[in-house]
Amino acid sequence: MYIIYNSIIFFYVCTFQIFGSEHNSSNQESNKIGIIRVINPGVFDFQSEDFVIRMRAWGVSFPERGQVGYQEAINFTERMLLNTKPKIVVKKTFDSKNIKVVDLSFEAKFGSFSREAIAQGFGWHNESETNRFGSFVIAQLKAKRENQGIWSMNLNAGRDPVLTKPRPSFPGAYSTFPQNALPQINYWVTSLGKIHRPGCSFYERGRGTLTQTPRGQNCRICGGNKR
Repeated sequence: MYIIYNSIIFFYVCTFQIFGSEHNSSNQESNKIGIIRVINPGVFDFQSEDFVIRMRAWGVSFPERGQVGYQEAINFTERMLLNTKPKIVVKKTFDSKNIKVVDLSFEAKFGSFSREAIAQGFGWHNESETNRFGSFVIAQLKAKRENQGIWSMNLNAGRDPVLTKPRPSFPGAYSTFPQNALPQINYWVTSLGKIHRPGCSFYERGRGTLTQTPRGQNCRICGGNKR
């Protein structure tokens, strides 16, 4: 009887230890603070101490499912964000899809996630959301110039004008001209003497004048009046 009694006690102790350790490990997993799941490029679930919160990266847009570049963008998001605990700054409590909009940064890695995604061509600058945030503008100009990611592909998504080939449509970009005559380009010369051609991000930005015979320093990005 004594041996049987001890055996029963030993069985219950072992069972308690096994189930207790599994329960503790599951609790630790559920309470792990950081990014636990990637839903779409730039969209992820963040585990806080008490809740799981769905968030979206601020200032950057990505190809949607089925579009060219989607798989590369979601792979980039998973590689950069999954199982990490970045510094998060809330930019908008909730967007139209009830998702919290945040700016993510990793001081030890590459700084801003959104800027890095734009610079490597996995996404493009959402100017309407950032009001033309300076570092994002520069990152996109560099990505376009180097044909990074989506800018190296012949995209025709149709739903987002950024993914189609840009056509100059600025008022006053081309002067009126008679039939069968060649159009004359109106260059934008800033108050500081910088020359920009139609299609440049800085065309008709700030103070300046339109002219067909510009004088000044050519823009390093668009080339100004260089032939």
